[in-house]
Amino acid sequence: MSLRQFLFALRARFRVFAVSLCAVVLAAGVASYLMPKSYRASVSLLVDAKDEQSMGEALRALGLPQEHLSYLQTQADILASPKVARRVVEQLRLADDPAALTTLGVTHAGARVEDVLVDRLQHALKVETSQSNVIRGTFTCADPRLAATIANAFATAYVDTMLELRVAPNREAAAWFDEQLKGLRSSLEEAQHRLRAAQDARQQQLAQQHPERLPQVRDDGFIQQLRADLLHGEEKLRELSTRYGVNHPAYQSQLSENLELRSRLQSELSRAAASAGDSDSRPAVRAATRQYAESPEQSRTLEPVLQHNVDSAERAYDTALQRYISSQVDSRASQTDVTVLSAAAVPLQPYRPNMRLNLALAAVVGFGLGCALVAMLEKLDPRVRCAEDLASAVQLPLLAVLSNDATRAGLLPRPADTALRALPGPG
Repeated sequence: MSLRQFLFALRARFRVFAVSLCAVVLAAGVASYLMPKSYRASVSLLVDAKDEQSMGEALRALGLPQEHLSYLQTQADILASPKVARRVVEQLRLADDPAALTTLGVTHAGARVEDVLVDRLQHALKVETSQSNVIRGTFTCADPRLAATIANAFATAYVDTMLELRVAPNREAAAWFDEQLKGLRSSLEEAQHRLRAAQDARQQQLAQQHPERLPQVRDDGFIQQLRADLLHGEEKLRELSTRYGVNHPAYQSQLSENLELRSRLQSELSRAAASAGDSDSRPAVRAATRQYAESPEQSRTLEPVLQHNVDSAERAYDTALQRYISSQVDSRASQTDVTVLSAAAVPLQPYRPNMRLNLALAAVVGFGLGCALVAMLEKLDPRVRCAEDLASAVQLPLLAVLSNDATRAGLLPRPADTALRALPGPG
């Protein structure tokens, strides 16, 4: 059937076409009107990807597009997670609201009603991300007010969950670093104690070798008097040596006196050094002093090692202390990098069914169904309405075709008035 034949048939059977089209459109309209309505509420969240309440290296910017999309997808997965949905159920007390249970399609109550609600909320929530830092969450249900309430509750629960995910690990890290600091502080104090003992032992060893440097000697009046007398005697001895010579009795007498003064001074210095060595009763100092006395070369290399141990312990303690302070501050954060950009409003029009879309689709389907009915009826009951119909029916050449002028003049009846049945072919 050519297009011209189909148009003639469509004009002749337009009533069938119109009835089928109107029936389909009317059925779609009635079905859309009777279908249960669903409302969709949307909330927008801004993920700023930075942290103003952190002392650590916060995520200030996401350089690579893959990292940006991965971070946003992670946030979208957290928003649609069961943890956030369960928090929504608890915040809104949906398990104790019969109207909400009916709207969400939860017909039974029991111990697992919260699990069923969490599953329903997850299925009714749709999360969308894009190239920007905005995440859009939409919730669909039969009650417009409940849809907006649950959508806003999802945003609030998501922000609270993000804050919990941030604060809880920092709180645990702060407690762990606090325990580590105790051990590091003990190690530092022990290393400092050993270093001070070695330094004190070295000072005592030097003092024993040079007792005149001891503070006790400098402050002892008797020793200072002996030293002054010895200096005076040495000066007098040089004078007698110049005047009389070394064999003179006066020189020999002064020499004996100087030797006695030197011996007494040396005895007092030894006594002061011994008393200084016994004054420190710390075992570490006494052990280090014995080590200095027994092995001077090994003892000289011990002090740099102890100083290195103290420096290492100080660095470890300072690093742990900084991490502890950072974790302690981060555990007290009150905000996250997520902000509610626009809260969900109560939808005025239902999301489903879409009356305009359904009627448009019904018109397309009805048009196709009407054309199919016309073609089927024309095949079951063929009529001659144009030259092509006659040629295909008799399979004989046409000698002439009357123009429309003859029809308008009344020489021939109109095709709509008389439709010839197709003549059977030869034989």
